[in-house]
Amino acid sequence: MRSPFHLVLLSAIIVLATSASDAADASKRAQLRGAQIADATSGYTLLDGPQIKRLFSDISNAQFPEVGSGWGGGDWRLSFRNNGTWEDSSRGVWGSWHVKNDTLCISVDGGDTQWNSVFEGCLGVSINRDDGNIAGLFPDLDKDRYILKESAFGDIAQFELPKTNAKQQLMPKGVVPRTSVTKHRDQKQALEIQRLALERERLALERQRLDQERQALLLKQQQPAADQTTPIIQTTETVATTEGTVRIVGVARDNGRLTRVEVGGRRADVDGGTGRFSAEVPVKLGRNKVVISATDSNGNKAERIVLVTRKRAIPDIAFGTYHAVVIGIDDYKSLPKLKTAIADARAVAETLKRDYGYTIHLLENPTRGDIIDIFDELRENLSEDDNLLIYYAGHGWLDKQSGRGYWLPIDARSDRRSRWVSNTDLTDALQALLAKHVMVVADSCYSGTLTRSIKVPERNKAYLERIVGKRARVVLSSGGLEPVADSGGGKHSVFAAQFLKALRGNEGVLDGTQLFEKVRNIVVLNADQTPEYSDIRKAGHEGGDFLFVRRD
Repeated sequence: MRSPFHLVLLSAIIVLATSASDAADASKRAQLRGAQIADATSGYTLLDGPQIKRLFSDISNAQFPEVGSGWGGGDWRLSFRNNGTWEDSSRGVWGSWHVKNDTLCISVDGGDTQWNSVFEGCLGVSINRDDGNIAGLFPDLDKDRYILKESAFGDIAQFELPKTNAKQQLMPKGVVPRTSVTKHRDQKQALEIQRLALERERLALERQRLDQERQALLLKQQQPAADQTTPIIQTTETVATTEGTVRIVGVARDNGRLTRVEVGGRRADVDGGTGRFSAEVPVKLGRNKVVISATDSNGNKAERIVLVTRKRAIPDIAFGTYHAVVIGIDDYKSLPKLKTAIADARAVAETLKRDYGYTIHLLENPTRGDIIDIFDELRENLSEDDNLLIYYAGHGWLDKQSGRGYWLPIDARSDRRSRWVSNTDLTDALQALLAKHVMVVADSCYSGTLTRSIKVPERNKAYLERIVGKRARVVLSSGGLEPVADSGGGKHSVFAAQFLKALRGNEGVLDGTQLFEKVRNIVVLNADQTPEYSDIRKAGHEGGDFLFVRRD
């Protein structure tokens, strides 16, 4: 059912001699002026085309155009129909209406004789929900004027506008809608309120943090001060030793309770009453820094460093100078070639020179003449204060009929003994040497023909002094009356590998018997041969022994 509304048209009526171009210009001017009126007038909202059509389809009673401007100076009482027509039954005037470009266009189609011409015009339309008024504006060629008049009806407040952005599209440049200003002001106020709330929350949290800090400070002031005194460690600053381990002793004290004492990273035994501690720690040759640390129940820690110097266990004895003849033969001309003899000889020569200070005579692939010549040279140059080591790696041979053993030089032939070096040749050469101590190390087959069993007493300084003064002619063979292996020790023979290991592991003085003990067991376990050690028969042995004295 239709609701009556009061229409107050803010207008200055203009009669337009209609033409297509004039009507279009009037419509644009009406939209522009409608936007200006709506913005300048508090509470009014400009309508777009669909809103205008909906509004005037529901109006059944309105004044038109303004008070006193109708027929005979009176108001026109109009009824708008949703079929696009209107009429004023009291005046006998009627016409049509339609929406064009967001404006309401009205045509006067008939009535009394003075309205027998057709008149029409378009106006922008605004509404005020609060007052229930409708305002309209006709553009006049001479002037623009409008009148606001309160409506006798408030039902316009119930009119629901469809969503649109028509007002924004029609708003002149530089004009800010009053509703937008209000909305912006409300948003700004809401943001300010939110900011103030957040600031109050931040201040409350800051106040809470300060209160917690004050409480913590008060508790700290009420607690007794923690012990920050470190323990005291008393011990010697330096230690000298020849052993592989050393016992460090001392005293640790604290005004509280000690919880741990460590020496060289190892926990020490501590007497709770006296604070005395002791611990045995391993040390290497040379200078060692042993760190002692003590920790109390409050976590306070103190450290001390003890300098431990470990020297080699070499007694102050005149051992004399050392020489070595090292022989290695691989490339036999008539006999099977060997694989490791020269490599063994080179490694032995290097170790003796580097670790023991030997003067080296290295013979690689020598003939029988080369070997006899070096023996003659040593006979001429060595004195009674000298020591000589002869190392042989090559083929060996046993003459079962005579029981005599031989070394086979590079030019040896299996059917000619004239090029061999017999045990007798070697024994004669050694007996003629002036050197006090001579040791033969033979890594060859049947080298046991040089040996006989000997027994060495317990070793101490007195023993070393006694054997240093006695002549020694001893032999360490890689096997007895049996063939020996040419490999089994990586790049070396199994015997040479263990011989080198024993020399390199020596940290002081190593006698021949000790060397034999270090080599024998490993060789027996890894090859079908049994090393032997004894004095050399008929070579001038007087009960001494060969000594390896580490010099580095």
